[in-house]
Amino acid sequence: MSKGLADGVGVARAEHFESVAQQREAATLGIWAWLITELLLFSALFLVALITRIQHPEATIAAAKHLKFWIGATNTVVLICSSLTMSMAIEFSRMGWQRAMVRAMLATAALGGLFLVLKGYEYYADWAEHMMPFLSDRPFALAETPAARLFVNLYYVATLLHALHLFTGIALLLGMTWMAAKAGFLARHQNWIEVYGLYWHFIDLVWILAFPILYVVNR
Repeated sequence: MSKGLADGVGVARAEHFESVAQQREAATLGIWAWLITELLLFSALFLVALITRIQHPEATIAAAKHLKFWIGATNTVVLICSSLTMSMAIEFSRMGWQRAMVRAMLATAALGGLFLVLKGYEYYADWAEHMMPFLSDRPFALAETPAARLFVNLYYVATLLHALHLFTGIALLLGMTWMAAKAGFLARHQNWIEVYGLYWHFIDLVWILAFPILYVVNR
């Protein structure tokens, strides 16, 4: 069955494509084009954070010390593990091992959920320490340093945007897992797993960039 999936035999093809191979290439190109635009967005945020660190080292160090390094490091490991399970799901889909693929997809979603739980706890700790500049009823702990406020705002924009991408990814993954558990899914939509895997790896890549820039460099 794995050879048939690799060759596109029996895979559903939309009418506007000449072949399954062309359909796969178009889907891959489309997701790559979109991911590059998203990467540019995050790169701009990280670049501003680095410039702020260079221009105002003391203020950004004071702000970065409030970030929970152990949570950031743990979440980095969690997402790396999720990339592993997603890669396993892709490989199982190529081999035609549907049940193993579904289990790997569920493990990926569970790891993504664990990341969000830990991140939610970190946000709660920030709230308790008055480290949310945008809350008018809780004075910012470093109010006398505008650069620290800027850095923390960048931190929230970047991490909340990443969390939104991750939450969306988990929702899509669970929906796809529900469909993938049905008989005949791989024979029709194996390329969905491949394309989605690129999105999940992108989410992991963004965090791998965010962790050193936000948690390590500015300490």
